[in-house]
Amino acid sequence: MKTIVVKIGGSLAIDEGKLLDFAKVSAEASKEFRLAIVHGGGKDINANLALLNEEPKFIDGLRVTTPAIMDMVEMTLSGKVNKKLVRMLLSNNANAAGISGVDARLLEAKPLLGKGDLGSVGDVFKVNTQILEAFFSANITPVISPVSYGNGISYNVNADTAASEIAVALKADCFVLISDISGVLDGNKNIIPHLNKELANNLIQSGVISGGMLPKVQGALESIERGLKSIHIVGWEGAEAFKNQIAGIANTGTVIG
Repeated sequence: MKTIVVKIGGSLAIDEGKLLDFAKVSAEASKEFRLAIVHGGGKDINANLALLNEEPKFIDGLRVTTPAIMDMVEMTLSGKVNKKLVRMLLSNNANAAGISGVDARLLEAKPLLGKGDLGSVGDVFKVNTQILEAFFSANITPVISPVSYGNGISYNVNADTAASEIAVALKADCFVLISDISGVLDGNKNIIPHLNKELANNLIQSGVISGGMLPKVQGALESIERGLKSIHIVGWEGAEAFKNQIAGIANTGTVIG
């Protein structure tokens, strides 16, 4: 049975209609594949941070995370967003369970270095795959919050990075990143259907790939070097497009590999 890792974020995580469509098609896919879903929730976090009068700050697409922000990140991702998605999957007859990287040390992290002062931002160095294998053996679809564990505290880990680490550790047959942008764009804002390492690095160096797309592409390139065959960066184009994407029938975004 094929193993598929899907990361969702952006507007898909907060658009009830789109999220419900995703839950329906994912429930179907969970009957055919070993499916693991990793979610972000940056827009939900920003909305909740407004209650703290905290202005979001980012360095190279990564959220600067103070202790107060870390508390809000964990509550939002591991609580609100995670359980909303689990409820939707359960309502569509998928056997789903929510888990964060903290639980049973699913994702172990250390401070992310070399990017400036990011606070409690972590870098995953270990994925405890036996936990996910236990879920799959029980026919349970894991829904994963990227908040991770390290040295007694929780770390804010970029969801794209967490998903990449999980996909590599599971030797996933298909790894799909769903974002607000329908693929990696060239200098003329056109989608690049296929992207190799050389072209990706040129676009990064020239600044064409930047912001939130930067960690997506960097994580994808690292995953390719560590054994994954291809990574799909797509927008949400509907249930049928998603089914075709994971089946390898069609590509609506960018395939890196």
